[in-house]
Amino acid sequence: MIDLNGKNVIITGGTHGIGETTAILFSELGASVWIIGRNEIKGNEIESKSPEKRIKFLKCDLSVRSQVEILAKWIDNSDTVFDVLINNASRNSRFNVLNIPMKEWDEMIELNLSSTVILSKHVASKMIKSNIKGRIINIGAIQSFFPLDSSLAYSAVKGALRSITKSMAVDLGKYGIIVSLVMPGPIYAKTDKEDVPEDLDKRAATLIGRMGRKLEVAKLLAFLASDDNTFMTGNEIIIDGGRSISRKPDPEEIEKNIL
Repeated sequence: MIDLNGKNVIITGGTHGIGETTAILFSELGASVWIIGRNEIKGNEIESKSPEKRIKFLKCDLSVRSQVEILAKWIDNSDTVFDVLINNASRNSRFNVLNIPMKEWDEMIELNLSSTVILSKHVASKMIKSNIKGRIINIGAIQSFFPLDSSLAYSAVKGALRSITKSMAVDLGKYGIIVSLVMPGPIYAKTDKEDVPEDLDKRAATLIGRMGRKLEVAKLLAFLASDDNTFMTGNEIIIDGGRSISRKPDPEEIEKNIL
């Protein structure tokens, strides 16, 4: 059993999908978790249901630079030193190079890249000052290798996260801070439940023969965040059930951005 007792963790995009499931799992494993998101109602609901108040919600729109800077100041001034930062916040973007509005491009850069760099800078600086050999985990996507049609900005930012992760690993390794990139494939994250329609599982373009579950990603993140992860940094870890080598077509729900 992975032990996260005593760990203080920040998870961006923690009010839904993989982020929410990870926050709940981490709290069950003993961590104190701060989830960052825009949905105040959902964030407060997750916080109120958390046993022993292990999960706390902080509202922040990570696509807005001024709000990210306020969050960074809170990190600096907090009495808490964070052991783990998971840069998970993201959203899909279905535009191609011919029709993407520049406002969309700018928001995707701010949400996925600028917020990641700003928060990593402040969390890592505090880790170093406190001699904490912490963990920073960035959440990418296999679309950085295999873009879907009309996914220019999404594929671009997920590709950039690969370089950012490696560069951060080089910069922070001397301080004992481990930096990882996790790249999920087809994970069913549409609802709060882990139940996947049987028909969709059958059509999933994976070698395992089904869609992935949020909890499967959360368990990987738990290992990477734990003290058991001692010799992996700068790594790109794919969790996709073999999707990237299956040569099968995606279900239309993924092609059409229904999921």
